[in-house]
Amino acid sequence: MSVVHEILCKLILEVKVYTNFDAERGFLNIEMAFKTKGVDEVTIVNILTNHSNEQRWDSAFAYQRRTRKELASALKSALSGHLETVILGLLKTPAQYDASELKASMKDINKQNRNNLPHFTHSQCHLFYK
Repeated sequence: MSVVHEILCKLILEVKVYTNFDAERGFLNIEMAFKTKGVDEVTIVNILTNHSNEQRWDSAFAYQRRTRKELASALKSALSGHLETVILGLLKTPAQYDASELKASMKDINKQNRNNLPHFTHSQCHLFYK
């Protein structure tokens, strides 16, 4: 997950506001990328990485308004692997992204601690998971 985190942090810090932005044009380009045989991942990446967070949200809103579907759901079904993780991360606000990373980290810590449970007594486990 660290590679994805590094990519997203770099993109979030370096993306500048796209001056010729048009949410409807962004929507049309995303829609065409979905309709391309095999999904045009390059177009999706170019659209979402060359816009600010606010502009990505405007495009997502235009997509939802026109298709009655959330862009994140459509991207989930169209993409996979690390690319899916990066693109879905870009659709989150910085606060949402930080919260999701913190939650994932806490899950990892919890799993590691559960693996060490045989080393604890029953009363210690009860106190730990209160």
